[in-house]
Amino acid sequence: MSLPPGSVITPSARDFIRSKGIEVQIEGNGLQDLNKSTFSSASQSIDKYNHKSFEEPKALWETQTKTTTKTDTNTNTNTPSGVKPEHMTHLRTGALVTKTHPVIAYRGQLDLFQCELVEAQSFFHHEGEEGLLLKLEEISVFCRQLMVSEVKQEPFQWTTLIGLTAEELRDRSHHPRKYFGIDHTPLSYTHGAIVAKLHHLRAKSREVELYANRAFTDDETGACSRTDLIQALNRLSSAFYILACEVRGRKTQALAEKLVPLGTSNRHIHLSQTDLEALFGRNYSLTVQKELSQPGQFAAQETVTLQGPKGTLEKVRVLGPVRKSTQAELSVTDCFKLGISPVIRDSGQHEGTPGLRIAGPVGSVELEAGVIVASRHIHLHTDEAKEWSLKDGDRVCVKVESQRPMVYEDVLIRVSDEYRKEMHLDLDEANAALLDPSSQGKLMGV
Repeated sequence: MSLPPGSVITPSARDFIRSKGIEVQIEGNGLQDLNKSTFSSASQSIDKYNHKSFEEPKALWETQTKTTTKTDTNTNTNTPSGVKPEHMTHLRTGALVTKTHPVIAYRGQLDLFQCELVEAQSFFHHEGEEGLLLKLEEISVFCRQLMVSEVKQEPFQWTTLIGLTAEELRDRSHHPRKYFGIDHTPLSYTHGAIVAKLHHLRAKSREVELYANRAFTDDETGACSRTDLIQALNRLSSAFYILACEVRGRKTQALAEKLVPLGTSNRHIHLSQTDLEALFGRNYSLTVQKELSQPGQFAAQETVTLQGPKGTLEKVRVLGPVRKSTQAELSVTDCFKLGISPVIRDSGQHEGTPGLRIAGPVGSVELEAGVIVASRHIHLHTDEAKEWSLKDGDRVCVKVESQRPMVYEDVLIRVSDEYRKEMHLDLDEANAALLDPSSQGKLMGV
């Protein structure tokens, strides 16, 4: 049997041919010794790509065998019959190559990059950047298709990425002032952790692009067999740069115009440890259901029933962690339903506030005071408050940009190193302004 140059004999094929007593020769290499652990000719090629050939490490294996024989005659360097050498892997079905092969190295880098995407998604989720989280999910799908198209030797076809065509990605990445109101600037820690993470992904995507060039470009002729993959990876790095510019532009605008994201606070209750145990049992601990926008705060799985003179509110969410004293935060509408007078208070100020009965799965608590309609307020990190010349306890006016614009007065400023910038409105206030996820507040003055 005569095989064309570049043919590869896999372990299973070798065993079958040997069992049938068939002699095999590969053109240019002569008759093959099927009792050796060498499974391919001296050169292999990726025919579909017209990729440059590379030297199969036959000579190296034989050298290692001879060297080992000299030093330790008991060491058997031959691979057992039918077993793939550990230092080799399949490039395609039936095509064994070393794990240092350029295409295998490219696949490894693309795989590593996808792992870093998942880590970044976790980070953005923790930072409350849901928009970036969704865009990275789109990019993850894009990268998986890159891998599939290369392995299957199929053309990689795409129309848009993060909502932009290839030309639009290139144009926006080259003109950030035009689209985002910022200039090309060196990386800086002052841009924040989110921008730094996006630039890290951009740099990593460029590294993947370099590995792709090594795998699919001939060093001598400069010819590239997979320009589709190279172009897609190039635009991928542009996408990350654009996302970083969007975040920087957003922060620059927010700083100039003093814009603040809005959050709607539905009815909830904070429990003291004493009341928690009275309602749920001795030594009880809250179970985290979801992290909230403010660091360290969470919505618990546990709920309670609030009972007033005229009505009941069931399944009121408990927020954690536990506090020094119990506090129920309701809307004016909730107070009317319960039959109690709505009293507006800053958090923690319970003097002169009404009480109610709290029912849990194992007991109940008669709360004497602590039912409030929380004052509308803004959480600011210490650095942000300094940039805006504000301090804890200040009161400001805020115009809410929404379908139904409104101006809120007497908005409390709360400042802490632990806070993340966000304005909190209760459900009545949010519904009155017809807030949606894109709505923002703009500080009008102190």
